[in-house]
Amino acid sequence: MKSLLIAAGLLAAAVQTAKADPTVLRFVPGQNPGTYAYDGFYIPWSKKITDDSHGALSVDLRAGTSVANIINMYDRVTSDVIQIGFVLFNYVQGKFPFSEVAALPNTAPDAEQGSVALWRLYQSGALNAEFDQVKPLVVLALPQSLVHLRAAPKSLKDLTGQKIVAPTQMTALAAKYMGAQPITLSSPEAYEAINRGTADGTILSWNVYFSFKIGEVAHYHIDQSMGTAAGMIFMSKKVYDGLSPDAKKAIDENSGEAESRIFGKGWDDDNNKNRELAKKDPKQTVVTLDAPTKAAWAQKLDGAIAEWSQSRPGIDKILVQYRHYLADVAAGK
Repeated sequence: MKSLLIAAGLLAAAVQTAKADPTVLRFVPGQNPGTYAYDGFYIPWSKKITDDSHGALSVDLRAGTSVANIINMYDRVTSDVIQIGFVLFNYVQGKFPFSEVAALPNTAPDAEQGSVALWRLYQSGALNAEFDQVKPLVVLALPQSLVHLRAAPKSLKDLTGQKIVAPTQMTALAAKYMGAQPITLSSPEAYEAINRGTADGTILSWNVYFSFKIGEVAHYHIDQSMGTAAGMIFMSKKVYDGLSPDAKKAIDENSGEAESRIFGKGWDDDNNKNRELAKKDPKQTVVTLDAPTKAAWAQKLDGAIAEWSQSRPGIDKILVQYRHYLADVAAGK
């Protein structure tokens, strides 16, 4: 009897220890507090997964870029330096050529619809080859970028003569087809390039207008969709597969289409808020193209999409599928 009581006590102690030591998943999105993404999504999302796991895991959210940044994020996650990260597909060279379909101009009207359609494209299996190592938890098609210039161009027909910082292949092609000279620099480098006069402007969304201090160096903004970037919150399949059933359940319940919609809508709201603030600033001029000019820009941007597609054999089928999902989302399906 005594030995049975001892064994029962040891078992109870082991159970208590297991409950006291949840699996810790370090989440480093490579961003800082003070932004919608960090304060409005990452913090509550991390807490909800932790709470929903009932002690099975803890999401340890870390700010900053010392452990992981947008350049090395994919490698940091797949090598298990961190367990959850956020990355834009264009920073993982050659790995996500089809997933970047959600970054094209003249496609998704906003981030919410684009993100939902991208998740459905992923769920269809069309992107399986690109996600052989990782499991996306939330996907994102960012709000469309627009043109920010130091001063008004000679004409709104095109961007001839302008030197434009274009952070992605798509935005570089958009600038090129609008007659500008694209400069390949990362988004955070746009401010300094414009400030020094080596660039006349950049193509970025309103989301980073304040965080990158664009309004300090660019005062003329053409609010025309010029392409964007797409990405994901993700973890490696190996780490996910090694989790307990309760931990997996908590992650699954806070991943997928619904969370992608919420994440995308939050970016839209932030984008729209910054646009309105810029419009109210007397130092800024925000221009919306009239219908004929907008149509002329869209036609030129279709040429940029065609060139972009040439480097991605098979993308035409993916684009048709993505647009089909966009139509469904717009129709409320």
